[in-house]
Amino acid sequence: YVVAVALMLGAMLCFTAMDTTLKYLAALHPIGPLVFGRNLVQVMVLAGVARAFAPQALRTKRLGLHLARGICLVATTVFMTLSLHHLPMAQTYALTFSAPLLATLLAFFALGEHPRPLQWVCLVAGFGGVLIALDPAGALSLALLFPLAMASANATFYVLTRFGGRTEGAIALVFWAGLWALILSVLGLLGYAPMPLSSWLILGAGSLVGTGGQLLMAAAFRRAPTAVVSPLLYTQIVWAML
Repeated sequence: YVVAVALMLGAMLCFTAMDTTLKYLAALHPIGPLVFGRNLVQVMVLAGVARAFAPQALRTKRLGLHLARGICLVATTVFMTLSLHHLPMAQTYALTFSAPLLATLLAFFALGEHPRPLQWVCLVAGFGGVLIALDPAGALSLALLFPLAMASANATFYVLTRFGGRTEGAIALVFWAGLWALILSVLGLLGYAPMPLSSWLILGAGSLVGTGGQLLMAAAFRRAPTAVVSPLLYTQIVWAML
C-alpha cells in the first residue's frame, strides 16, 4: 500500500492548491462559471492527453457509474467553493474530515470492505476533531452545512471510485466523471460575468493541478482499500494551514 499512500498524499497537495485558487476567485466572481471552467479544463486536458498517447484509456462500460460520480464531483466543487467563501480554509478542511469515516462506512456496507480495529479507532478519532471544529460552545452558522454536505458528496465519490477502479483505468475514471460534471455544470453559466484574463489564468492553473490530483487519487483507490486511502484526507489540514 506504500504506492497508494504516496499517490494520495500527492493528490491532497494538488487539491489544496486548487482550493486555494477557488477561495481567491470565489471572492471576485460567481461560483457557477468557476465550477464549469474547472471541469472544462479537466476534460480538455485528459481528452488531449488520451488522444495523443492512449486513446483506449477512455473506453468504458460504466457510463451510469460515471454519471453518479460526476454528480458527486459537481456537488463537491460547489459546496467546497461555498465553504471557502464563507469559512476559513483550515476550518473548512477540518469539517470535511468527516468524509473518511463516511466513506469507510459506505465501503463497509456497499463493497464489503472490513477495516482493521486500529483503522476504526483512527477514523473515529479524526471524526472527534470534526466535532471540535464545529465549535459547540460558539454560535452555529448555516455555513457549516456547506463543508458537511461536501464531505458527504466526497465520501460517496470515494466509494464509487474504489468500486469503478476494479475495472476502469485512472484516466477513464477521471475523464468520464469530469465530462458528466461539465455537462451538469453548464447551468452555472447562467450567472456568467466577464472575467479578466488574470482570473482565467489562475482558474486554468488551479484546474490543471486539480486534474492531476484527481488522477493521483483514482490511481490510489485502484491500489488500496477505502479505509487505507481515505484517511489520508487528514493530511490536507497541514497543507491548508501552510
